[in-house]
Amino acid sequence: MENQKLEFKLPPVSVVIPAYNEEKCVKAAIDSILKSGFPCELVVVDDGSTDKTPEVLRDFGLQIRVFTHEKNRGKAAAMATGVKNAREEIIVFTDADIIGLNRFHLLMLTLPLIEKESDAVIGVLTEERPSLTEIGPSFWWLVSGLRAYYKNDLLPLIPRFEKLGYGIEIFLYRRFRKKKTLVMPLSGLSHPLKADKLSLEKASFHYLKEGTEIFKAAAEAGGLSPNEKNKLLLLFRKYARIGRQKTAKYLKLSKKILTKTINQQK
Repeated sequence: MENQKLEFKLPPVSVVIPAYNEEKCVKAAIDSILKSGFPCELVVVDDGSTDKTPEVLRDFGLQIRVFTHEKNRGKAAAMATGVKNAREEIIVFTDADIIGLNRFHLLMLTLPLIEKESDAVIGVLTEERPSLTEIGPSFWWLVSGLRAYYKNDLLPLIPRFEKLGYGIEIFLYRRFRKKKTLVMPLSGLSHPLKADKLSLEKASFHYLKEGTEIFKAAAEAGGLSPNEKNKLLLLFRKYARIGRQKTAKYLKLSKKILTKTINQQK
């Protein structure tokens, strides 16, 4: 599909993917976005990978823009590099192992920003955690790697990114909690567990590292007191309620856009 055939004029979007040792998943993640036909630039930051991730990225040639860290600096630093080098006004972050992003998903993530009804959109993979407890949702949406922001809102925060690692999502929650945030349920995506990609030993190490950086970020932000946890749960319910209310609108608008696109190709 030619991007210019979209009758509905979308503002420029940059999709930023931080990648570290993702040789098994990053190709499929990138392929799905490229095949979506969604008008965006794809910025991939190789965060010092030691596997075949660099070779996989090179195979895409000029279809993507690749920036490389000589050594591993952490997820937040990779995201910062992506933001600084992104050319467009809306930034969509996704993980290198989230597979299946299509036009519909990208529209649902960006339309609330395009319509000026939200300052931040957090995508929740609805089929990923089917048995979440009441506390679960308040945690998983908080650390979701699938989200959208205005670039101008992120740029002033870049100096703080470098040492956050996997704590970046907690940091962003803190920074945007007083802004308009929308939790957007997204189905049809796959996100393999680390245990499915790595040996038990390596997966355990990464889970420990990720958990440590997340809780460190929470502690540096003042920690999550019982009161804060209750606020998080209430905030999740608020965002989810707004999401349910707005989803119907964005579903209708997305279908209208996609239908026009298909008709233009006939």
